[in-house]
Amino acid sequence: MKIFLISILLLVSYPALAWHFSAGVYKSLLDVQDKSGDEVKNPFSPVISVGTNFQMTRSFGFSPQLGYIYHTVDSDDSYGKYKMSTIFLLYDFIWIPSDYQFLALRFGLGTFRKTITGEGGAVTIPNQNTTATAYRPESSTSYSSTFNLGGEFRFNVFSDWFNGAGARFETFIFRPLSQEYRSYTYQLALVGYF
Repeated sequence: MKIFLISILLLVSYPALAWHFSAGVYKSLLDVQDKSGDEVKNPFSPVISVGTNFQMTRSFGFSPQLGYIYHTVDSDDSYGKYKMSTIFLLYDFIWIPSDYQFLALRFGLGTFRKTITGEGGAVTIPNQNTTATAYRPESSTSYSSTFNLGGEFRFNVFSDWFNGAGARFETFIFRPLSQEYRSYTYQLALVGYF
């Protein structure tokens, strides 16, 4: 939580070339299972974010953003439901090719904070020929790091890059160094610059 507060203070205190707001959808590329073990397609979840663009050179800059994902899928098993939400902070760099001013490439690192909340309490679960007691948390938080790669397309080609509107596509790679546990998600959003 401290890193989020420090990052927000830094974003607000430093003069930015432009602010951007985005709203769109977020999707995990992994499917989830229902109570009977059948695969259920993970639907899109709404996402909003706000960020800034700091120009370092004519075609290169730093573009951090803070966002929120409301997961439309509840964690649902035979022992109860849990609501999920995620706050993320992206440390992206942006590169605008000089020949293609309507396009920008994004790359960087991210931190995702996922919170799961539920009823809590204890449940009895099967354990071979007997049963065991398991305790469900009322709330649980996990942190994940990502490698980010994406792009932005600007609708108003003839204006300054840091004004107007556009579309953003970004892929997030969780645990990028692990072949066994690596997973992917992506975000598609409309972006407004101001």
